[in-house]
Amino acid sequence: MNNTFSINRFRLLVRRQWAENKNRYLLLWGEISLALVLISILKGNDLSPFKLLLFLGGGYGVTITLFSRWQDFGRSSFYLLLPASPFEKLACGLFYGLVLYVPLYCLNYIFSAFILTYLVVLPIPNNLLPFSSVIKEGITGIFSTPIHNYLFILLTFLFVQSVLMIIMLSFRKRQKWIFLLVLVFILVVYNLGMMEMMAWLTNIPAGELQPPGSLPFYYPNFGFTTSPGDRLSMEYFSFSRQIRIVNYLVWLVVFLILYFTAWYKLKEREL
Repeated sequence: MNNTFSINRFRLLVRRQWAENKNRYLLLWGEISLALVLISILKGNDLSPFKLLLFLGGGYGVTITLFSRWQDFGRSSFYLLLPASPFEKLACGLFYGLVLYVPLYCLNYIFSAFILTYLVVLPIPNNLLPFSSVIKEGITGIFSTPIHNYLFILLTFLFVQSVLMIIMLSFRKRQKWIFLLVLVFILVVYNLGMMEMMAWLTNIPAGELQPPGSLPFYYPNFGFTTSPGDRLSMEYFSFSRQIRIVNYLVWLVVFLILYFTAWYKLKEREL
C-alpha cells in the first residue's frame, strides 16, 4: 500500500464510515440534544460539570465507532485490509471524532440549550423572557466566558480521545474497562506527583501551592493558598498568564505525541 496521502481514498473512507455508522451517529446526536434540553430546563448554570461530561461522553461515543470492533476478528481483519494507508484511516477517525464533532456539538448546544429548550417550555405556564432576550443572553454568556475555559474543555477532550484511541487500537477485549483504569491511574498518579514535586520545590509556611497546570491541564490561577487567622486567602503570581500559555503549548505537544502513538499502533496492527 502506498503510504502517500490520497484525498480520494480519504473521501471514500469518510463515506464508508458514514454508511456503516450513520444510525449510531444520529441516535447519539439525538441523545445529546435531549440531555442538553434537560440540563437547560434544570438550571443549566448549576449543572456545568454535567455539560462537560456530556461533551466528553459524546466524543467517547463517536470515537468508539472510528474503527471496526477488534473483538470481531472478521470485521477487524477486513478493516485492516482496506486499501488505504494507516494515516488515512486515522485521519478519517479524527475527521468524525474531532473536526466534525467539536463544531457540530457547539452548534447543537446553541440550538438545543436555547432554541429547542425555549420551544419545549413555551407551552407550559411560565414567566419566560421574550425569545430575543433569551438568545441575546445566551450569546452574551458564550462570548463573555474566558477563553481559557474553552481551552480547558478542548484539552481535556483531546486527552480523553487520544488515550481512548490508543487503548482501542492496542487491545481487542475489555477496551472500555482498560481505558477507565488507565484514565484514573494517569489522573491520580500525575496530579499527586505534580503536587508532591511542587511542594518539594517550594517552601510556603502554613500554605499550599496551586500548580500552574496538571491534568486536566489548567488552573485559573497560579499561586498559593494561606490561612491567616483561620481565613482562607489566595495569593497569585504576576506571571501566571505566561505560565498558563506555556502549559497549554506543552500539552498540545503531548497530545500530538499521543495521536502519533495511535497512528503507530494502527500501523503496527496492519503489519
